[in-house]
Amino acid sequence: MTPRQQVGAGSPRPLVDRMRDMTPQQRERQLQSSRVFQNLAPEQQSRIRSQFNQWDRMSPQQRNDLREKENTWRNLTPQQRDYIKGDVMPRWRQVPWQRQQVIQQKLSVLQNMPEGARNRRLADPNFTRGMSDEDRAMLHDLSHLHVGGAPDPPSNEP
Repeated sequence: MTPRQQVGAGSPRPLVDRMRDMTPQQRERQLQSSRVFQNLAPEQQSRIRSQFNQWDRMSPQQRNDLREKENTWRNLTPQQRDYIKGDVMPRWRQVPWQRQQVIQQKLSVLQNMPEGARNRRLADPNFTRGMSDEDRAMLHDLSHLHVGGAPDPPSNEP
């Protein structure tokens, strides 16, 4: 494993989860005793510490939300991840903040729905009233990639 895979954003989940559950003092002792961590460039060490500091400042709800998003990402297929990274995210970055808020609000309504109910809601003009064609397409893509929720099993529902 490379150092990046062992400590930090790309680390195996059990290690990151264990370190997240430590107090900042326990975590710092662990990092100081890690030969891998000590061999990282100072800016990499700083970035890892910064990420853990951000974690420490999160509310329990924010931590839970982040864990759910991480689990969702791990459950996506490689093709879905590539599509999100290469197509959806570049388009999302171009969407103004106010429109992102509308799309996120609609996604929160859709996230726990079964596939058929989600498709019916997406097809309902009242649900997407006031949204541009691009925003509706983004909402459709994100809702079917299950961003914010667990993937559905394959379904034959219309």
